[in-house]
Amino acid sequence: MTTLKRTLPYPVWLEQATKFLSVGILNTALDICLYFVLTRWIGAFAAWRVVAKGISYEVGVLNSFHWNKSWTFQSEASTLTTLGPFVLANLAALAINAGVMHVCLNAFGLHEIVSLALATGSTFLWNFIISKFVIFKK
Repeated sequence: MTTLKRTLPYPVWLEQATKFLSVGILNTALDICLYFVLTRWIGAFAAWRVVAKGISYEVGVLNSFHWNKSWTFQSEASTLTTLGPFVLANLAALAINAGVMHVCLNAFGLHEIVSLALATGSTFLWNFIISKFVIFKK
């Protein structure tokens, strides 16, 4: 019996990067929606917006973990061995994002939108590379 090899018109990493980006868009939408649900629809969080943002962000990170593990990288690694490093990588990404934003705005004097795009892009690259080659490596 011959084994069929999957032939794509583009590299596997590009398919994974596209899926990773799709998951990121989903996470952002989930984060924003949950934040507004917590702060606008559930009265108890109206005075606790930073707490609500922390909760909504973490839900986005957990959603990201699930979809990137199962769909983007199709990893069979144990959740116990991958969740911790994934959360740590996302904490590092938060620091990278804020750091790039700070440098772009304050050291280079770039426009806010340009700074935001560079911060987001750097975070995307960091998270994708760490996820592909460290956390969910085959």
